[in-house]
Amino acid sequence: MTDESFMKEALTEASASLQNGDWPIGCVIVLDDKIIAKTHNQVYSTKDKLAHAEMLALKEAQDILRDSPGEATLYTTYEPCPMCFGAIILSRIKRVVCGIDLDNSGAMHFRENLPLLFKQDKFTVEFTSGVLADECYKVFIKGEPTKKLLKNGLVRKK
Repeated sequence: MTDESFMKEALTEASASLQNGDWPIGCVIVLDDKIIAKTHNQVYSTKDKLAHAEMLALKEAQDILRDSPGEATLYTTYEPCPMCFGAIILSRIKRVVCGIDLDNSGAMHFRENLPLLFKQDKFTVEFTSGVLADECYKVFIKGEPTKKLLKNGLVRKK
């Protein structure tokens, strides 16, 4: 399967977030061309600030990831925040593929500024951005939380 096909799965998850009034962000984790976890943002519906799509997917796949360090790819419709980036590093994800980052809140650029301990090869994370960006944008822009950010000028429109 391709990056686009897995991102479509993440987009399906992002659409599920819309139904609950959450941030429309979806995530899937893939190992050996098989989805081992998929979920969506649930911050508002669960009243849990840690219920980001990436955090939930990493938790769902943690046992498999522990047995296959440095082999999985995480697909997310929105570039991971600093919290999720830290969890991705600690989970030893090999590659992150994302769609968009409209407010520059993504943290993948932190890779260049990690402490010495996390500069070891085993913590290296490859990064690809812009996969199905238009589709990710169309879903994200529909979300109620996004509308508030747009109104306040914190998210840029395409």
